[in-house]
Amino acid sequence: MDWSGLTVGVTGGAGFIGSHLVDSLVDCGATVVVLDNFSSGKADQVPSSVRLVSGSVVDTTARSEALSGCDAIFHIAAIASVVACEEDPEKSASVNRDASLAILAEASCPVVFASSAAIYGNPQQLPVSESHPIEPLSHYGADKAAADAAIRSLGDSAPPAVAMRFFNVYGPRQDPSSPYSGVLSIFTTRAVTGEPVTIFGDGLQTRDFIHVTDVVDALVLSAESLLVEGTMSPLHSRAFNVCTGRPVTLLDVVSAIESNTGKMMQVTHEPTRAGDIRDSEGDPSALKEVLAWNPQVELEQGLADLLNAL
Repeated sequence: MDWSGLTVGVTGGAGFIGSHLVDSLVDCGATVVVLDNFSSGKADQVPSSVRLVSGSVVDTTARSEALSGCDAIFHIAAIASVVACEEDPEKSASVNRDASLAILAEASCPVVFASSAAIYGNPQQLPVSESHPIEPLSHYGADKAAADAAIRSLGDSAPPAVAMRFFNVYGPRQDPSSPYSGVLSIFTTRAVTGEPVTIFGDGLQTRDFIHVTDVVDALVLSAESLLVEGTMSPLHSRAFNVCTGRPVTLLDVVSAIESNTGKMMQVTHEPTRAGDIRDSEGDPSALKEVLAWNPQVELEQGLADLLNAL
């Protein structure tokens, strides 16, 4: 789809996922406005052609400046750290829940919301489909679940909206210096520097890692469906897993990195942390059915991208 002539708002557009999305939208011809307070994002990750509004999603004035008049909104901004949300649940609720609900209420255009697999809690069966019970274990998961539920309750009189439930997203620009960053970003950085990595548990726990470019493709295609079909889109007022359905163990990750670098990694094991989910595997079939989307980046190639970006 040619996005020329469309103005698109992206909250969190200076961050890891958001900045990749912004790059894609600019390439599609869209006029992009980014709202970011740079708590984790970086201004130099935003193209110079993009209008950048510095502010928080909880600020009604900043939201209005960035999002009013947009033809579509991608709401990516969040406090993405489960630990930080547990330490300050009021801030988590303000940013992850209340601001998300406010954006939905204020929007007069299609909204694509970055939800999370954290809303499912401990998997009761694998793979996890969208019909899995919503039983979040954290404030982060509960706040994401509230906005996710609000989208699924929308009727045909509301602007079209969809919730995209991200699993373990990885790729370039994921900050490895943050204790909350994805394990792949941390592992690849330490492989290059020769530092040891710590695995909590036996390393046989599984994760459904999906490359950021596949996530961006899903986001853009979902917005196109909402823009073209409106509330008649098969995505409207629904939620979809964004995952590969191909789980790997952490020991598989170590082996893949060693294969890419030609170096053995120093791996230490610590006891399993309380609250860690043992296995995670999503079912992406619903999203594949309604969109011409299929994750393309295999783990080996994705890790090579990460290593090349360092």
